[in-house]
Amino acid sequence: MKKPLQPPVRPAFDPSPRTFDQSLMSSDATDFERVPPEGSGFVKIGGPLTEASDPRTIKGTSGAPGNGNRLFYLRVIDSRKWHYSETFALFLDFFVQVLTISFTPKATFHDEVAAKASRFFSSGLMLCYFIDMIIRVLGLRLALFRSHSNIADLLCLVAMVVLLGSRYVLGASEYWLTLGYLTVVAFRLILKPRARTFSKKLHKFRTNGDHIRVSIESLRASLARIPGISALSIEMMETDLVIICGRDEGDMTRDELMNFLERALHYRPPTLSATEFLSHLRDIDASSSTLAYGIADVVRSTLWHWSTQTMDLIFCFFVVCINASVSPALAVFLAKLSDAFDTIDSSNPDESTLKIGVVGVLALCVPFVLGDYAVGYFQSKMISKATESLQSSLLNIILHQDTQFFAERSEGDLNNLFSSDVARVNALWQAVFWNLLNPLMAVVFGFGYALYMDVSIGIMSFGFTAVLLTSGPQGFAAQRSKEFGSKNAYVAAEFQNAVGCEKVVRAYAIQDPLITRFKKTCATLRKNQFSKDFWSSVVQIYIESAMYIFVAIMTASLAMKVWHGELSSGEFFGFITLLARVSNPVTTLGGFMRVAIGNASSLQRIDDIIVGLGPTSGDDDGDKDMPALPKMEHDLRIEKLVFKYDKTSENYILNELSANVSRGSYTCVVGPSGCGKSTLLACLMQFQDADGGCIRLDGHDIFNFSKKSFMDQTAVVFQDGGILNGSIYDNIRYGNVTASSADCEEAARLAECHFIKELKDGFETVVGQHATCNLSGGQAQRICLARALCRRPSLLLLDEATSALDPETEASIVATLERLSSKMNMTIISVTHRLSTSMNADQILVLNEGRVAEEGRYDDLVKRGGLFFEMVHKVDKSEEEEKTVSMEKADLVSIGKSFRRPTGSRKNTDTIGATGEEPKQLHDSALALQQFTKTLSSRVVHDVGDGARPAGTTSWYRYGNRLSHRSRKTSGGDDAFSSRRSGNNSVEGSQWYNHQDNRSAATSAASEEERNKYFVL
Repeated sequence: MKKPLQPPVRPAFDPSPRTFDQSLMSSDATDFERVPPEGSGFVKIGGPLTEASDPRTIKGTSGAPGNGNRLFYLRVIDSRKWHYSETFALFLDFFVQVLTISFTPKATFHDEVAAKASRFFSSGLMLCYFIDMIIRVLGLRLALFRSHSNIADLLCLVAMVVLLGSRYVLGASEYWLTLGYLTVVAFRLILKPRARTFSKKLHKFRTNGDHIRVSIESLRASLARIPGISALSIEMMETDLVIICGRDEGDMTRDELMNFLERALHYRPPTLSATEFLSHLRDIDASSSTLAYGIADVVRSTLWHWSTQTMDLIFCFFVVCINASVSPALAVFLAKLSDAFDTIDSSNPDESTLKIGVVGVLALCVPFVLGDYAVGYFQSKMISKATESLQSSLLNIILHQDTQFFAERSEGDLNNLFSSDVARVNALWQAVFWNLLNPLMAVVFGFGYALYMDVSIGIMSFGFTAVLLTSGPQGFAAQRSKEFGSKNAYVAAEFQNAVGCEKVVRAYAIQDPLITRFKKTCATLRKNQFSKDFWSSVVQIYIESAMYIFVAIMTASLAMKVWHGELSSGEFFGFITLLARVSNPVTTLGGFMRVAIGNASSLQRIDDIIVGLGPTSGDDDGDKDMPALPKMEHDLRIEKLVFKYDKTSENYILNELSANVSRGSYTCVVGPSGCGKSTLLACLMQFQDADGGCIRLDGHDIFNFSKKSFMDQTAVVFQDGGILNGSIYDNIRYGNVTASSADCEEAARLAECHFIKELKDGFETVVGQHATCNLSGGQAQRICLARALCRRPSLLLLDEATSALDPETEASIVATLERLSSKMNMTIISVTHRLSTSMNADQILVLNEGRVAEEGRYDDLVKRGGLFFEMVHKVDKSEEEEKTVSMEKADLVSIGKSFRRPTGSRKNTDTIGATGEEPKQLHDSALALQQFTKTLSSRVVHDVGDGARPAGTTSWYRYGNRLSHRSRKTSGGDDAFSSRRSGNNSVEGSQWYNHQDNRSAATSAASEEERNKYFVL
């Protein structure tokens, strides 16, 4: 009897928030004195500075005495309100000093009311400066001296105190002291954000998972797609989501996500385990909240990429400097022209000065025009070469990465990296040159001339421009740009997935639900794009309006100086011309910031690959130093092979697996899902490093020899084949790059690629994405087989090579393989789930729970009545059921032709999620949630060190710089575990997790199929 519909039991929940003080004081202590230097870009992770995963839980402080108070001090001064208030006070101080110097005569400066008022105003603000610095020193202590920005900020405060005190004592020099005070305040305005960035790392970024930000919209969409979820469960989860996050859109933190999932597990359908429920959330949009690239990062990265074109870069700087010198030269000659007429009626002009001015103005046309053409030529040449180098490096580094790299990133993400991000970076580089370097040189030369003509005008111009370009909403706009880049990559992956599965879409007529889902994703992207574009425009508006105000103030100041007799009329017009010409480059810099902020996320994503992963030549050099493996003559032996993806787990995918494969034999590896078939093949191909045991070729442990020498005598054919762009000749020759056309044709003959002769262009036929003809699945697979045979391998590995083919084509290819095995004396190991392909195999290895459960020939294994017999019986039974179902479908189709059911919506009859769980189930839910947390963290932060380190030990993580390292050691016994190796299989391998149903106590080994399915990219 069907149970009545019952609402889920809502777990107990205390919505009472903590106070501000409790929130700040709830973290454990951290070792501040071990914080790395600011310039290194390192952030401490994995240390003792941790908080409860539940933000409502209050923990007491531990560790060194007073560390909790130090955290409180730092969080107060680094809060937005405090920081912006302090910055606003500094800006007011700077602006008041600018007005005082601009409109107060130099001769009587000390006695003027404006000077006295500015002194008292600065003295009042000095109290705020002292409070801020005292709290910062109490919080940082010795760590303050590891930050260049904090040291410089402290020295600037000391200089401000000295200069302000001297203004009260040394009245005769107060004008110059005020000018010095203004300069120091400008320096503090520039240093303040950098000092805050350093201290924020000590309390804000605690662990890898704390960097994660998850889109609430993507989480909501993933929950709605869970099979069997009821509308009532969705409604209750929506309520909890709003209660926990306090909002129904935007992003949520890692802690908020974990708190929500703890409650959401209670509402899951009763047919789903905790692991299965969480597996449906594998596509949520999770991104890193690490610091986004700012203007300085963009410039630094751009110059690093351009450094490969040294000579072109030098020529560019040279011609840019020539162009930049035109504006101050024009101001000089205009001043000469103005001074040539010393009276209003121009009755007695200075002819020599007039000639110099006229000739100079006309002569400037030559370097200006030639310089512009030279700049255009050299910058185009340099940027095109740098882009070419970027594209080549990107593909080179990606193709040399290991399996884990591709498991952590979706195909759409990598495609978007090359197709979209490279184009945006190229546009960014154009902006860096035309809207940054060119205007920046014009500003430096222009204000340099102003500094030469009048020190006060020059200092105020430099100071105001520096403050203007380093302050404002640039940081906020950069973060919006980074968020947009992440969302854009997510949308691109969704689009590519829908287009790539177009056959499935059309076959099941699911265009409408996919489009509806995509529209929701695009709606989220639209909000992010609006935020990015709006704040980028605010940056430019901020700079343009501020520069207009500054030019107006300077013009009025120059007029006052002429009135007081401090400047001549010619110098006045020269200054006005200079300000007019230099203000345009400054506003152009604002335009650059808008472009830079809009495209900085693309540059950061590319740098994470090129700079973070770095070159892999070191691995190749290490492989070259190892001896070559002799060619296989007798057999391949696998001895007690051990492997697990999660190094902290006790569940092994391969558990002391042993087997022997003779030379020239055809061996099939079969077994139930998750038994370790594909993992065994991955270890044979050395895509994964085993944790123990060894693989011997004629008694030689292959791990003690170079990988290249083993792969030279090994070939592999995958399930999806892998047709590359190019001709059929090219695809076959990839198996042996030194093969001649005759060798390729012979390999095609052995693979029975007779269809090639029927093609119009024969072996020159273009295949792949630029194909001039369509190949069937069997034809493509035979070309891949020919590519493998072109290598003349001793060992041929097949990874479900025929599973995607129809039975007739599959039987034909299997027959070909059987002939090749005996004809070429080639050892073939085929991993397959189709038992029909193993009927004529010389040996069948039946795997179960990571071990060889049975081995022998087909008939012998069937007669034993063991696991293989059960598998064969199950296959026969399923085939009979399929025939019955197909006959029933045919009858229904014939009936449906004359009588059709009216369309309409089907009522939702799904049941509500589980109302309660046993203690064992709660334990399994907690374990599944913990594994999901680890996997989610591995998506956005890659903590890869130089070698193995114990789990849980303190480490340093560098943003935008991931070290890819893999090494081998030949020491150790034959059965030694993975201590012979170091690198990404020690701790970093733990980023792969076994997702198994822990509800079943009998299931001890993790399911490999489920792991591949649930692993989050």
